[in-house]
Amino acid sequence: MPRRPATGCRSLPTTARRPAPTRTGRWRWSLSAVPEKRRGLGRGLELLVGGEGRSELAHLPVETIHANPRQPRKRFDHESTSALADSIRAQGLVQPVVVRPREAGGWELIAGERRWRAAREAGVPTVPAMVREADDRDSILLGLVENVAREQLSAVEEARAYALLMDEFELSLGELGERVGKSKPTVSNRLRLLELTDDVLGLVERGELSEGHARAVLAVPDNEGRRRLARQIIRRGMSVRAAERAARWAGAKTKPRKVPKVDPALAERARKAAERATGFTARIVSGRLEIAFGDETELEELIEALERLVA
Repeated sequence: MPRRPATGCRSLPTTARRPAPTRTGRWRWSLSAVPEKRRGLGRGLELLVGGEGRSELAHLPVETIHANPRQPRKRFDHESTSALADSIRAQGLVQPVVVRPREAGGWELIAGERRWRAAREAGVPTVPAMVREADDRDSILLGLVENVAREQLSAVEEARAYALLMDEFELSLGELGERVGKSKPTVSNRLRLLELTDDVLGLVERGELSEGHARAVLAVPDNEGRRRLARQIIRRGMSVRAAERAARWAGAKTKPRKVPKVDPALAERARKAAERATGFTARIVSGRLEIAFGDETELEELIEALERLVA
């Protein structure tokens, strides 16, 4: 049997596993749904809204829609999703989701997973959806752009989405920046976050470290030093500026000089003992035990800790 030619969104494919959607006519996507400061989102936003901002709007059964396994956003706040579900019960879903046909039947989300989750929680049978023909690259890009527009991605989620697009589709920094409406330095700085170890990245994802603090931590040349600084930032509630000073200190190079030979295990014991006693980051450098502080307040706290040791 010859294959039926692709016909785009105006004549949606139907199979036994993909119920025909309920059409609701033409619909114009409103740019006002995107915050003013986020409208410069490059070619990705144009893909999301279509060349002229028009698309076929359909009502699709909720159970026929499936999450995108490559969705950039991995964390969904339960309270905000439940609040949206309450709103959907009262007023319906105002902003449509964006989907594409699945080869296995049904539809795969491109954008709007939180709305879809809330609709399931609300128990509504159908949701409004824009159906688009999109390949894997466009699907990832559209999901990324929508989440950036709504400011719903964490810095780490955005960085991982950038890395996925670059690795799997061989995009350069410039090409990626053009598609998401970001400068090359902005994309590069976000990608640098992925140089952190998973445990430090977890602190950023959970909101224990800000992106500014994470960038300060990156200035430390070794992973163990980065971990120590991250813990100190959280423990002492350091400002980004204080964290940057501590990172410069931790990464400072010292002039080579003749130093006594010391058993590394013994030196490590001394460093850990100093950290336990003072609560500050310490290091052994060229025969010296050094303890870092960020400002006068921290210096006063360090003095008090040392005075308690000899009291």
